Amino acid sequence: MARRDILHELVDSLPEAEIARTERLLTIISKEAIGPEFADSIRRGLAQADAGDTVVCRDYKEMVEKLLD
Repeated sequence: MARRDILHELVDSLPEAEIARTERLLTIISKEAIGPEFADSIRRGLAQADAGDTVVCRDYKEMVEKLLD
């Protein structure tokens, strides 16, 4: 499956309450250049997800708490 198709599936699976937040995030990402450190962070995150090493969070606040604790 092409990466674009995977992204479409992910967006289609979002809860309705997360659509606006995701739109803002994608808008920011599409307008700003991604530096090498951020790109490396994205690659690490994708590798972790591919390996099944994920953190399940109910919302953004819980994600931040889990990542920063």
